[in-house]
Amino acid sequence: MAMNDPHLPTTPLERRTLLRAGGLLGAAGVTGAAAFHPAPAHGEGPPAPWLRPGDPGYEESLARFNISIDHHPEAVVLAHHSHHVQEAVRYAGRHDLPVAVMATGHQASVPFDGGIMVNTAAMDRIRIDTHGSAATVGPGVRWGELAERAAHHGLAGLAGSSGSVGVVGYTLGGGLSPAIGRLHGYAADHVSRLEIVTADGELREATPECEEDLFWAARGGKGNFGIVTSMDFGLFHVPTLYAGALLFAAEAAEDVLPAWRDWAAQAPEEITTSAAFVQMPPDAPVPEPARGRLVVSVRVSYDGDASEGERLVAPLRAAAPVLADSVAEIPFTDWEQIHSDPAGPIPAYERTTLLAELPDEAISAMIALAGADSGSPMSLVEVRQLGGALAREPEVSNAVGRRGAAFTFFTIGVAPPEEVEDVRAYGERLIGSMEAWSNGGAYVNFLSSDESDPEDVRSAYTPKIYERLAEVKSEVDGENMFRLTHNIPPADG
Repeated sequence: MAMNDPHLPTTPLERRTLLRAGGLLGAAGVTGAAAFHPAPAHGEGPPAPWLRPGDPGYEESLARFNISIDHHPEAVVLAHHSHHVQEAVRYAGRHDLPVAVMATGHQASVPFDGGIMVNTAAMDRIRIDTHGSAATVGPGVRWGELAERAAHHGLAGLAGSSGSVGVVGYTLGGGLSPAIGRLHGYAADHVSRLEIVTADGELREATPECEEDLFWAARGGKGNFGIVTSMDFGLFHVPTLYAGALLFAAEAAEDVLPAWRDWAAQAPEEITTSAAFVQMPPDAPVPEPARGRLVVSVRVSYDGDASEGERLVAPLRAAAPVLADSVAEIPFTDWEQIHSDPAGPIPAYERTTLLAELPDEAISAMIALAGADSGSPMSLVEVRQLGGALAREPEVSNAVGRRGAAFTFFTIGVAPPEEVEDVRAYGERLIGSMEAWSNGGAYVNFLSSDESDPEDVRSAYTPKIYERLAEVKSEVDGENMFRLTHNIPPADG
């Protein structure tokens, strides 16, 4: 039940059209904006449009997918080039202001007043290297756009569950693909180069051979170390998938979930899979038997021949009567139908943990709190299998933590203001019910605004990785300019 704000653009296209027009907003007599225009360095071109509260376009520039929190920055910088990002960071440094960055606004971080928001949605350059099976993208590029461009060459990236998710922000948090993640690992594992503006306003190139500590930390450490303005990463030859979802009645969960867990334990790495209780809206684009009801959605993606995929998935189809079956050979560009995420914008309230195992007792606890007779207010309660390449260290190490977990456990509620506290409390209860099987960790891209305490962020990393992250933070952002996120404070406090 998406809660659309009538004052915000409601589709990704509307938001991007407005932000691409940022130069027009800046040139049309925006009230007070000139006072916020630091002089650009010689030869860098015109400054970025800067918007203050009350200026035309200010509220639209803060439009986001997850509207559960509010941002009220002192100014929004509509960045079109890396030197615009540098302008913003240098201004913030001179005035001792924190800096946040937003492209798509998918993950709720922390609400804030004041500071500088750098909106990078217009930095949407894409270059595909067909010879090297790689891409270069700006921070405004979304997975849907990249997938379409790459597919022309039979290539695909480690996309998230939704095409409207930003490629760069997702990858800096690790990047857990529901399509080919177990086969290829995290998206961060395949980054080869970053251009990043650090707290001193310098544009640095970070690679395995240059700025090695920064390169290591940024890949997994989210936005704590600067603002990425360009990213190079590998693509894979995946023209098609055998993928989709099997929907079962929630009442069949006692048969379906154990069968899925046992099946997943034997699945090859070419299969990436999850199972979730999902509350289907009445108008959901699924067959009539599944609309408007709570279902168990078993998501499957197989990178391989469709006939072999059909054979592999057959035991799942036999687990219980199937209400809807979308698992079929599809072009990679249709990968979003695996999860069928809502279009947004929505007020989403999430909680998460990582599981070391999923025994029968954990499944029973999940059914009791999220199943047919639970009265759960949550829109989704998901268990996602990890392992495979996700458990292995990449050739060039990075800061992605907790690779030894077996599953992510994630819940999300979509609630109007009067139901927010009930949803939050229920989400916390669900996470608590998994405590006996949790490894105490979390996946940083799934952390919510309610999990932004330093100890929550620390849980996303092993102690050794977190200690090194804090040390790198001290070196490149000792004053903690980039703290308006799931923050890793400098080691020196």
